[in-house]
Amino acid sequence: MNRRHERATKAILDISGDILEKKDLPEILDKITSTVGILFEYKRVVLTLWDKNYNVWYSTFYGLKEEEIKALKGRIMSREERALVLNEKYRMSNSYFIPEEDNPLIKKVLPGSSVGEWKSLDALIVPLRIKGKIIGIISLDEPISGKRPTEESLKSIEIFADQASLAIENEKMIRKEMKFAQKLKTLNDISRELSKLVDLENLFYRIPELISETYNLPFVGLGIFDGENITFKHYATQFKKIDKPLISKLERGLVGWAAHNKKTLYVKDVSKDPRYFKYFEETRSELVIPVLSEGNLLGVLDFQSNEVDYFTSEDILILENLTDQIAITLKNSQLFEKIKNEKKMQEFFISMISHDLKTPLQVILGYTDLLKNDKYSNIIQENVKKINEILNKAGIYSKLEVGYKENLERRNVKRIIETLITSFEKDLNKKNIEIILNVEDIYIESFSVLENIFQNLIENSIKFSYVNSKIEIYSENYKRHIVINVKNYGKNIPDEMKEEVFERFKKLDFKAKGTGLGLAIVKKAVDLHRGEVWIEDSPDGGTVFKVKLLKKIDR
Repeated sequence: MNRRHERATKAILDISGDILEKKDLPEILDKITSTVGILFEYKRVVLTLWDKNYNVWYSTFYGLKEEEIKALKGRIMSREERALVLNEKYRMSNSYFIPEEDNPLIKKVLPGSSVGEWKSLDALIVPLRIKGKIIGIISLDEPISGKRPTEESLKSIEIFADQASLAIENEKMIRKEMKFAQKLKTLNDISRELSKLVDLENLFYRIPELISETYNLPFVGLGIFDGENITFKHYATQFKKIDKPLISKLERGLVGWAAHNKKTLYVKDVSKDPRYFKYFEETRSELVIPVLSEGNLLGVLDFQSNEVDYFTSEDILILENLTDQIAITLKNSQLFEKIKNEKKMQEFFISMISHDLKTPLQVILGYTDLLKNDKYSNIIQENVKKINEILNKAGIYSKLEVGYKENLERRNVKRIIETLITSFEKDLNKKNIEIILNVEDIYIESFSVLENIFQNLIENSIKFSYVNSKIEIYSENYKRHIVINVKNYGKNIPDEMKEEVFERFKKLDFKAKGTGLGLAIVKKAVDLHRGEVWIEDSPDGGTVFKVKLLKKIDR
């Protein structure tokens, strides 16, 4: 008996090693079942595991024929039958032996059993226990010795069963921890994907889809609170087909209760909760988590399973954390939508104003031509041109602010700057400013607003350059990028203003003429090209505007 006990201990150590190597549970259970048969010399062994509701969730077999296994797999012991079999009157040691002559479904019998020859309908059942709770059973049949068991002969089997129970529980715990870790990783993945989503419609659709995939849930819905009801416009479901939004009122159902009370609600068995409002026949358990932002209800996440008590406490904790992330994402998306709509209105307003003003301005210019060289005509023309400049810059800035959409083109930076310089010839002559151009023929990927970068920098340099001075424009050519320098010899810009000047309506000199949008357009256009713009003082006096641009923009 001692030798057999040693072999049993060695077998359990082997199985524990398999668990640490993270072998599959079916493989481990098969090994336990075959070890019982070989070690304790029984021809037929069946190991059955039960779930928390004592329903069979897995069985494994040793020594049975295919047709016998098929028959047993299709036969699930009812709770009543299980209670009859695991009856104290059949107790032998910590196991249960049911002799053939004592059919529990027909007549009462005396406690215990006598030692004798094993009969074909005898049954020996050894429970698998954890902390006194039965998690399954090992059924043994046809001992090679042909003898019925004694309490003494059962001891080794029961010790092995207790050790096997611990091994199974350890495997389940390791698997549970791995599953929990995987869920945390998936939560992180979902959170990262959510952080990239700003479009509300896409967000509503993607959230239920992602969670459903992760938890393999038949129904996940994201309901949005409109001030009166919860509307589920987007959901992931394996239940009956739905082609319309689901609306939940606050005064009814589990969703309504969770939304009204702003509390998580988990119902393990919906058939036992009077608040449950049936929509899907298959629903057995339901978890509802309100989506809150600063105490305000944005909506709810509704999770439904076709299994009773499907969600663990860890699941609920993870999903609550995910809901907090979703609340932030929803709030950000709503703000984004608001800003986007405001920007659209801004673009529409500027476009409308530009269109409505430009027509009468052209008429005014036409009539001033008729006045020929009248001094008032020149004043009118000059001011009309300024208004046109303001409108043009406002239109460009508005487009850059809202979101510029255009295909990239390979263009020669030098040629763009050369063309722009000719357009400033009159202004340069007025202040007797010389432009020294030292830019290579460099091609880069760019948008059409590239001209606006250099146009505004040149215009700004002319405006603030001293009379009889010069402007130097020169390039620095690197492997992946270029730097274009626009240097003027005007008044230096204070350090505290070097970043502020790129903000809209910021001016170095409030008396200076201009819209206050020129350098803001430069900054927006450079950002669009994924570049950088900054200001440096020149050692020999003056100010250098430096523009770094990528030669190729990653799309």
